[in-house]
Amino acid sequence: MFTLLGPNGAGKTTTLGILSCVLSPTSGKVAVLGMQVPRECAKIRREVGVMPQQFQGFSDLTVEENVGYFAGLYGENEWRPLISKLGLESYSRVRYRALSGGLKRRVGLACALAGRPRILFLDEPTVGLDPKARRSLWEVVKSLKGEGVTVLMTTHYLDEAQRLSDRVAVIYGGRVLKVDTPEAVMNEFHKESLEEAYLSLMEGVEE
Repeated sequence: MFTLLGPNGAGKTTTLGILSCVLSPTSGKVAVLGMQVPRECAKIRREVGVMPQQFQGFSDLTVEENVGYFAGLYGENEWRPLISKLGLESYSRVRYRALSGGLKRRVGLACALAGRPRILFLDEPTVGLDPKARRSLWEVVKSLKGEGVTVLMTTHYLDEAQRLSDRVAVIYGGRVLKVDTPEAVMNEFHKESLEEAYLSLMEGVEE
């Protein structure tokens, strides 16, 4: 799992938008799985899944209808196991609008996985969730690593980034300040947590 860290406005969501072909780069070169953005975006979109921070399912459709719809966009028929994987069996015939925030987020993740992506982009996936819902979501995300899915996410929860990430990148003003493992960043700043190391790094940048 690779995590983008940085203050609001640093460019985290924009970066995910470009990599997932939602936005077009204005300069430079961007490649995803060896394919160029935006020239090969049609191919890239078939290989990635996206869960935006403000995911909105179809309010009047049930959980299974929402997931089935997104699976259909990729020509996938074997999507029902996702309902079980996300712990949504009891809600499969409940309309999206009637779900709690945590359940809606799980539906969003199921929809992002419906096309069997090689790369999964998660933008602030646990913002606003209670601790139980956060843990439930992360259990599913962690299981994806064993299935060969690469996860790239943004978060403001530094404890989550420290615990879950293989590598992190700190960005500020659209520039990458640091890329390394959480442990290496902590060691560099002689801190016991990624949050403390991050704050030390940002103090030097924002002065």
